[in-house]
Amino acid sequence: MTPSSTRLTAALLGALAAGGCTRPSSPEAGPPLVVVTIFPVADLVATVGGDAIRVETLLPPRASVHTWAATPGQIRALNHAAGYVSVGGGLDGWLDDAVADVPGLRALRITDGIHLARAAHASHGDRPGTGDPHVWLDPILVRDSILPRMTGFLVDLAPDHEAALRTRARALHDSLTVLDADIRRTLAGVKRRSFIATHDAWSYFAGRYGLRPLGSLFESPGHEPSARALAALVDAARAAGVGAVLSEPQLAGTAARALAGELDVDVVVVDPLGGPGIEGREGYLELMRFNARAFARALGHS
Repeated sequence: MTPSSTRLTAALLGALAAGGCTRPSSPEAGPPLVVVTIFPVADLVATVGGDAIRVETLLPPRASVHTWAATPGQIRALNHAAGYVSVGGGLDGWLDDAVADVPGLRALRITDGIHLARAAHASHGDRPGTGDPHVWLDPILVRDSILPRMTGFLVDLAPDHEAALRTRARALHDSLTVLDADIRRTLAGVKRRSFIATHDAWSYFAGRYGLRPLGSLFESPGHEPSARALAALVDAARAAGVGAVLSEPQLAGTAARALAGELDVDVVVVDPLGGPGIEGREGYLELMRFNARAFARALGHS
């Protein structure tokens, strides 16, 4: 356990001791609260949950999943939560050690049971050897692997609403099928298939839609490529005729702009997280369509 996670565990347990471990157990308490680490997954949970649950997202809009830390107020919210949903795979383990010690709190890690793609680097975040955790960026993986487990998790939390939960889950299943078809249409006419991104978040998206990641500027935030690696990335981009560098709003765009300047191409923003108040990215389905259009711009139309 790292010193930061030890301090966070102590803070959480202290908050629980001060506030008690009371959980909603009656209709008067309102719908059960589910705390979710990142927005795209929280939106999926809320879509299935409807009015049967309440959802709180830990990571604020535009914050980086790699550098953020939970606030005391968010830690206290777990006193009243019935469920906790995280991605896993080393991406968002801010509270993992502490959550395991919270009595009665049910946890769902969406990467459990999924064979994670090999990460481009040996570690992701602070947990080595975990593979690529960005599974939510493949809507078919969400539909076929994540949604069924998420639905069962929510049914366990709100069994009196099982029929409505399963109805909404079927509707989301159909929406994800339509989303996949829309993304395929959006990308069908692109003239390139190779791309370079700020960091290695897009392997599942690329694998689903026949794209080819050439590499990324950062293995992880704060780990800049060596001069040799950067030169190899520039050579690969030129050889493939890359038409843009993909940047992300949660990460500083200076390096992306510098690489784009070296290649004499544009910077195109893609967004793995989205969030409330970010136009065109305020829901999972909107976010994925935004990214499909951004990739299409970056890859160019034939």
